[in-house]
Amino acid sequence: MRVSQRDHQNILDQTDIVDIISRYVPLDKKGKEYVGVCPFHDDHSPSMHVSLDKQIYKCFACGAGGNVIKFVSEIEKITYQDALIKVAELIHYPLQLIHEPQKTKDPNQPLYDALRLFTAYGKYELNSPDGLQASQYLAERKFSKQIIDDFDIGYVPSFDMVSQYLQARIKDRDVLEQTGLIVAGESSYIPYFYERILIPIHDANGQPVGYTARILPGSSKKAKYVNTTTTVLYEKSHLIFNYHRAKKYAAKAGRVILCEGAMDVLGLAKAGMYEGIANLGTACTPMQLDLIANLHVPVVVFYDQDSAGQKAAWNFAQAAFKAGIRFSFVHTTQAKDPDDIFIEKGAEALQQAVNSTISYAEFAFDYLQTQYNLQNYEDKKQYAKLMEEIIRNSLEQYEQPVMFDRLKELTGYSFEKEHSSWQPKKAGHQFSQPIVTPPVEPGHDHAEKSVLWCMLRSDQFIDQYNEQVGVFTNPTCMTLFKYLQLFYKQHSTIDPLSLFEVIEESDVKQLFLELADWPDYSDMIDQLFNDSTKKILKDVIENQINAINAQIKQVKNPLELKDLLIKKRDLVCRKNQI
Repeated sequence: MRVSQRDHQNILDQTDIVDIISRYVPLDKKGKEYVGVCPFHDDHSPSMHVSLDKQIYKCFACGAGGNVIKFVSEIEKITYQDALIKVAELIHYPLQLIHEPQKTKDPNQPLYDALRLFTAYGKYELNSPDGLQASQYLAERKFSKQIIDDFDIGYVPSFDMVSQYLQARIKDRDVLEQTGLIVAGESSYIPYFYERILIPIHDANGQPVGYTARILPGSSKKAKYVNTTTTVLYEKSHLIFNYHRAKKYAAKAGRVILCEGAMDVLGLAKAGMYEGIANLGTACTPMQLDLIANLHVPVVVFYDQDSAGQKAAWNFAQAAFKAGIRFSFVHTTQAKDPDDIFIEKGAEALQQAVNSTISYAEFAFDYLQTQYNLQNYEDKKQYAKLMEEIIRNSLEQYEQPVMFDRLKELTGYSFEKEHSSWQPKKAGHQFSQPIVTPPVEPGHDHAEKSVLWCMLRSDQFIDQYNEQVGVFTNPTCMTLFKYLQLFYKQHSTIDPLSLFEVIEESDVKQLFLELADWPDYSDMIDQLFNDSTKKILKDVIENQINAINAQIKQVKNPLELKDLLIKKRDLVCRKNQI
């Protein structure tokens, strides 16, 4: 059962918060507000303030606060919905509960259960006599008990032992085949994983979906690592190793560290950096980019220094830049992966390596020299042209001269700063061409959310955004923007609780809560706003260019065609100058 959004809002509108709270706590009127001893901590003086106008309570000692429903929920120690029902009864509101159909059982639950059982089996065997060599190897690689437990690392013994275990404990052959624990299509139970260290892999929600497994030193097996084959649960292009754990650590650290493989992530964890993730050896797919973008933190790329690793880093950079994801690269002269650095030099050396980063432009400056022959005229020209584009588009204006000086020293080409007579549009001004709004891409969507996050901190960004852009292509973002404009007209700062109560649309409330959970970027808020606004403005102009291109295809009058071409040229110039 649930309460409709309409009933929820009506109950809040019709409830006197002072009347309800005074049933639990004596309140005294003080000016426009009421004060009382806070029941949520050992309060010896009236620290809790109740606002009749705003219909909220706030304790300035322990931080407790919210609407009347939350108060009843907290003091009665019941769920929010139960508190909502209780308040409805207290004010005699005719509440109609909505009966929802019973949720159907997840058809994949047997598969998850089988994988959890197999993981437990691997953990048991790691601590058995059969797992002695594996546990010794992990000790040599400086795996602590905490890391082994945190990541559910185990060991699967001989072929026969694993086969017998699977037949005895997981009797449904279809489940074993669907999880990839046995080779499908064979008459006998042929285990896919045996005589290997077992590292479980989970989806973004923390459900087990498969494994990556490593051989022990001295093994005759050819493949150092084997991963679960593609199954109904395991599709490596949709998965990121350690994503479900790294989410909370990334928010706290203000970054996520992207590696090539699971052992790299484990190496970071040994050094106390739990915000590591890995793509399991695959190129970064659009689905994985979406997951990374949803973390709302900059990415530190820590790929191998060999040619394959650097190529993978370059491919990620191109995709991430297009998606609007902020990133930098670990810059180290050591041809070592994170785990090797930790083992050879310790946690401090690995932490220093991760903290030594370079920009996209700096990485490209070196990497592209391996892809172009600078002794060849055409290659050198293409290299310089590509570097110019990267420098202008990825670096702040004050960063660009240094990189252009380096580029001139290397190639001999001199790049002057471009000038533009175009000025940002004033509030209320409409572009001469209609704006065609395409489906919102992850990078553009993230940029609009970033601007809103800045606006929640200061109304100065509302004025700046109105002057430069003035619109949001995402309707939910646009609605929240209007709420912020209206709220700032009535208040000098944003009070989250008060604003939340004003918002009516559920999708806008969800967006507001999402932004409230973002990390604190206050020390770089101007850069965040400027970079995001540039991204949005470029997309707006690109939409105008697309609209003109569509008109060009249809126009037949030479004079009209000339006029359109001039407008397009001006727009392209404007876009290049942002």
